Amino acid sequence: MSCPKQRGYKIEDLALEKNMEAPILQIVAGKFVQGTRETCLGVLHPKKLTVFMVSAVSSGGSVNYYSEVQAYEHQLQRPAFNMCCGPFGGVRDRDYICIQSLDGVLSFFEQDSFAFSRVLSGNYLLPGPLCYMPKFDIFVVCSNALCIEAYRYQVLAAAADNVDQDTSREQSSGKKVQVDWSTNIGENAVHIEVTRFSRSLPANQQEILVVGEHTIFTVKENGGLKLQKRLAEHTITAALTYPLVAESPDTPPFSNLLISTDQGHLLIFKEMQLVWCARLQGMLPVQLAVDTICNIPGMVVAMDCSGRVQASYLGTDPPTASLVNTEMKELNYDEMEEEHQELLRVIRQTHGEGTREVEERLVVQAQVPSTLDTQQEDDTDADDPVGRVGGSVMQCTVVLYLSLEGSKPVENVTMTLKAPSCFALSQTSVHFDLVSPGLEPQVVSIVFRVWTTTLCSSLDVLVTVSYFSTNNEPRTAVTEFRLPFALVAKLIQPVKNATFKIQLDCNRQPPPLQQLFAGLLAQPHVIPSMSQQATTLLSVQYVSGTEATVKLSTNSGRVSIQASEFASLWVLTQELCHRLHEYFAEHPDGQEEPFAISFQDSLPLQDFFALVEDHFALRKHLEELRTELGDRTQQYRVIQKRLLVRFKDRNPSPLNHLDTLLTHTFEQTLQLMEGIEDVDRALRTVSCHLSAAIELLLLLIRFRFELDEENFRLLRLHFCPEVSDMMEQGWEEQVDASLIHLLRTALARNAKDRSALPPPMKVPQDTLKLKKRIANVVDRLASGVRLVAPGGGNGEEEDGSGGGGFGGLGAEGGDVGDVGLSE
Repeated sequence: MSCPKQRGYKIEDLALEKNMEAPILQIVAGKFVQGTRETCLGVLHPKKLTVFMVSAVSSGGSVNYYSEVQAYEHQLQRPAFNMCCGPFGGVRDRDYICIQSLDGVLSFFEQDSFAFSRVLSGNYLLPGPLCYMPKFDIFVVCSNALCIEAYRYQVLAAAADNVDQDTSREQSSGKKVQVDWSTNIGENAVHIEVTRFSRSLPANQQEILVVGEHTIFTVKENGGLKLQKRLAEHTITAALTYPLVAESPDTPPFSNLLISTDQGHLLIFKEMQLVWCARLQGMLPVQLAVDTICNIPGMVVAMDCSGRVQASYLGTDPPTASLVNTEMKELNYDEMEEEHQELLRVIRQTHGEGTREVEERLVVQAQVPSTLDTQQEDDTDADDPVGRVGGSVMQCTVVLYLSLEGSKPVENVTMTLKAPSCFALSQTSVHFDLVSPGLEPQVVSIVFRVWTTTLCSSLDVLVTVSYFSTNNEPRTAVTEFRLPFALVAKLIQPVKNATFKIQLDCNRQPPPLQQLFAGLLAQPHVIPSMSQQATTLLSVQYVSGTEATVKLSTNSGRVSIQASEFASLWVLTQELCHRLHEYFAEHPDGQEEPFAISFQDSLPLQDFFALVEDHFALRKHLEELRTELGDRTQQYRVIQKRLLVRFKDRNPSPLNHLDTLLTHTFEQTLQLMEGIEDVDRALRTVSCHLSAAIELLLLLIRFRFELDEENFRLLRLHFCPEVSDMMEQGWEEQVDASLIHLLRTALARNAKDRSALPPPMKVPQDTLKLKKRIANVVDRLASGVRLVAPGGGNGEEEDGSGGGGFGGLGAEGGDVGDVGLSE
């Protein structure tokens, strides 16, 4: 026991010291000794409970030190975890103790005598917080089912002994342990406490505050969930409520909540509002307390897992004396301004001009080869679905260099790669224990292969390096590189006819295709005769099996791209545009007008909508199969239970073909599971096609309406090209909500559209509204409205020319009236 009186440690601060010769799990104070009302200390050890009476020893009218006397001791049969105390059963002037063991047994001690033990749950896994509510004489715990449960003391005392009983057999005699109420919170509880947390709580009521791993809950007295607040960015390690000053003598005080996190932060909540956040230096608290120390109220005492205790307070040091202006002379504002400027100059010199760069900075560089690997070790099977050319696996090895700029090394660096689903990476995450400055850069080789079952939707790969600085601050370094086009496509004989076709117009005559696609033609497996023929016509076959062709007009500056599938147009179109911009940037021709690409035809919306329909139909079919699978598994369990009842019966009744029905249900379940796997595989394939189609449509919209970088970036964010489907939410709902927001903000026609409330996000019944909103967005862009105006702010409508107008979607793209433009 320690009683500090000022800063710094002194020997007089130590009031009592005793070696308990055993680990101390918890200490509580209460009236634990019969025949006296003095407050005693209950000390919980792993295998015993000891109660001490502490008294002050004074000399000359002042307290010199404290002494302790052991009142009694209880040897425990089970290893203890925690305990609580209180007037169980409504007793007066004395407190009882309840100890929770590691296997979930509650042992009750009525002062110096053992009362009884009870098991609350038969499938106990881990112990949790334990709290006693005297008003209703109940114990509140967190069960393995992530539920907050309450048990009355009288029910536990009257129940039959269930410790060390076989839970598989039904209890033959005596009352069972019944739960008073239960509330599901969905996560493990870290702290449970009875308090007055909500400011709207009447004076005669209390509530139960439950602090989970990431969420704060307030539970009513009857078990109903009142409020909750999610703290997703924090992991809670300890929590405590401390009382505030009462508003009136007749009203019990309210409490604030003090929370510590795994990052060393202290958070204070007033109801569900964060009112203070501070960071402890070099300490991660596992236990908290708030008390008056050295006559200073509100001192925060924190203890970490190593037993180090720290007392601190919130705020800054108060001034030792108040400043009083004793001079009554007139103020000289010129001298004050000169002094102010001098102080500012000193501050700038001290801290430096502008923002200082971080001391440690990781730099990632990628070295991407222009040709595929020629000498590689084939570690695949013949039937593996990877791309091959000439019997060899198509693969590309990218070398990443990681270097550190600064003076101090960094530890625990993680490099993560994000690539399209069509690529197979040798490793997607690399961990470095230590990266030191001034040394050779860390070298990582990543082998990229491509799957034959998935259409390529992009060639861009994102590399992210995350680490913590020396100040324990999270930092990230990001780089992006582009894989060679030859990794996903191989040159074939020219294909002149195709189902889908688009035409792009350039304001300059493009060079021959031999120059544009020199990297593809320089691959080792390409025949020289095919390279010589690729002047104005070039055809490729993707690893997934589809074909695409690019045609170059000799004098009009027009380029045509055609393919057997609509989504297959994207990668070749993107590669062509990328190579054209690179070529004219390296070979300027002296013209003032920059190189530009335009699209004059109608937008292929109907082809895009067909892919949207296929994607949505597969989602609905997958949902139906999952629902049917749930019904079949439920039917299987019911038949099993009936068969088990008949097998256990001494005089069994006929099965009535229940065994046949069980076998048939099992076969149906297997068929449904196989069907779900097939549909899920098809959905992933269609998702890749849809992603490529979205990228193609966005690129054509940009060329059609001459969108700048910022407008195109915002439009791409609203269309979500990365298609990811989950059971709760899919691409259709995401894009529908994004376009609704877009049409009611930047692309709104009038103030009425801006004031409309957005509908809730839910799975649609069909895709008619989504098609309508996509057509609405295209119509607004065609009329000249932009998401961001050139001068900043929301886009405003210009005169009808806006990128050549809508131009009619025509027979190939579908007319505006066909999909409906009215909201």
